[in-house]
Amino acid sequence: MDKLLTPDDVAAILQVSRRTAYRIMHQMPHMETPFRVAETGLRAWIAGRTVAPATESKGIAKARQRAAKIPMVGEAYKIPRRRA
Repeated sequence: MDKLLTPDDVAAILQVSRRTAYRIMHQMPHMETPFRVAETGLRAWIAGRTVAPATESKGIAKARQRAAKIPMVGEAYKIPRRRA
């Protein structure tokens, strides 16, 4: 048998207010009286809202490549003049 969680339990697990816990609990299968959700239901809700980090975008990768080409501060480096 799965453990049934109260709104206070859900609020403590998710570190949200009690009112937010009620709102979240209404999004998953729950019991009305007394208001409870199964622990597996909460785990499924959390897993459904968890996303993997995005891969690095091309713009960031190009900026890092350009930065790697710039000489470090102790090396002789001359900023090219702009021709008129």
